[in-house]
Amino acid sequence: MRTRGVSTLIPSYTLLRCSACSHVWLSNPPSADELSRFYGPEYHQAVSCAGEGDAARWGGLLKTIQRYRTKGALLDIGCSTGGFLSHLSGGAWQLAGIELSAEAAERARTNSGGQIMTGSIGEVEFPPNSFDVITCNDVLEHLHEPRIVFEKVAGWLKPDGIFYVFVPNVLSWEARLFQSFWYGLDLPRHLHFFSPSSLNSLSSQAGLETLRIATPPGNYLEQSTCRLLTWLVYKATGSIHIIDMSGRVNPVLRVVRKGLRIVVGDGFGWVASMGRAGPSLQAVFQKRN
Repeated sequence: MRTRGVSTLIPSYTLLRCSACSHVWLSNPPSADELSRFYGPEYHQAVSCAGEGDAARWGGLLKTIQRYRTKGALLDIGCSTGGFLSHLSGGAWQLAGIELSAEAAERARTNSGGQIMTGSIGEVEFPPNSFDVITCNDVLEHLHEPRIVFEKVAGWLKPDGIFYVFVPNVLSWEARLFQSFWYGLDLPRHLHFFSPSSLNSLSSQAGLETLRIATPPGNYLEQSTCRLLTWLVYKATGSIHIIDMSGRVNPVLRVVRKGLRIVVGDGFGWVASMGRAGPSLQAVFQKRN
């Protein structure tokens, strides 16, 4: 599958798909050094604005983890500024994190009081059997070698420890509908795109048992639609005008947007979730004894 670029400044990318497990990956991805230019100040600002410190953002993650563990040693891979870890500080958890950005890692130390390691997961080492819980929330899709991540996690987990993963769902109805314009692609920052089968395969190879794979309700409809409209405007005018529906709109459009969110986004989102076709995958794996 080849994605579309709207100009010579926005390149096209080629994605490959495994016919056995529907895993999708970016062909000839940028190196780690090359990728760094796609994670500039604007990207980190967007992450911060997404509610890093908002407890509501972490509700689903906390609720899922607490089904299996309520205390212990916890490692957050790609912890950013410590938004998630900070909501566990001062309680029954011994906190640790891994963060590539030195600036974000320092903020995570301040916010959470945890042991935050700076670097990539390939550069960081912990003793075997160190953690009861390891989380990887909206991070695995950014990493070059997800198989190695699963193997390292399996070594770091204590027996019966759990690994929580949250990633875009490449088999979601939105991905099928919008294809190249699906918001979950986010090329070239996202290097891998997972299905339930591909996550099961990775966990099995690493010696982990799958406890749960679900597709929580939600949608990227507005974001994907904006990308599609931007492309259509470019094809019609030859100029790039970024369509953004998140800004100020007139009262009529505001009502239309709200109606679409309730009827199409929220309503159909629940139906899609029940059919495991929601936009994201929430998975929990356990280390075998």
